Amino acid sequence: MNRYIVKFTDNNGNYSFADRKNELAILETEEDLPVDSVIADVTGNDFYSEKAIEKRGGKILSLEIERKWLVKVPDNVENFPYENIEQAYLSPEIISGGRIRHMDDKFIYTEKVSTSDPRVRIENEKEITADEYRSLLKNTVGNIIKKRRYLIPYGGHTFELDIFENAAEGDHALMEAELDSKDEAVELPPFVDVVSEVTDDVYYTNRNLSAMDIIRLLKK
Repeated sequence: MNRYIVKFTDNNGNYSFADRKNELAILETEEDLPVDSVIADVTGNDFYSEKAIEKRGGKILSLEIERKWLVKVPDNVENFPYENIEQAYLSPEIISGGRIRHMDDKFIYTEKVSTSDPRVRIENEKEITADEYRSLLKNTVGNIIKKRRYLIPYGGHTFELDIFENAAEGDHALMEAELDSKDEAVELPPFVDVVSEVTDDVYYTNRNLSAMDIIRLLKK
């Protein structure tokens, strides 16, 4: 028996992850399904078990909606709380979009899948043990990313400002904000000097940065 996430469409056959994310269902079948009706084959994926969906409040998919900026590190950054993060990316042969993270005393496994909108991604995550983390670390590609994440509350959002340990430009950082909707207005902290928005730029994905022995936030 196979399990799929399938989508509903309107009378014109139109569908959008971000706008109609609740119009989804889990379908169990032994039949082949038309490709255009299937979002994902989740056979054996415990992120989509009945128990896991129930823990997400009935949401079949967890969507991450965010924007990202290249910024200069503000002078007052030490006034804000921070988390130390170590993360690495699993080989695509193991799982595409797989990431493991050690954050303070927690170990987290995450799967991310891009959508047609660069601001919106499908995200599923769960806590794992230290032993599971070390085992998965053997199947990663690129370098381990080490960064300090400062949490900056402003304008109804908590901005996450990441300073990378091995960045060539120690006075620059990446800053993100998670949103409730893709068209939500964002008021940036006035004390943060924004170089540019990089939401749409794959150069600034952490997976891409992990391929660099020295992270370069300023493109040549």
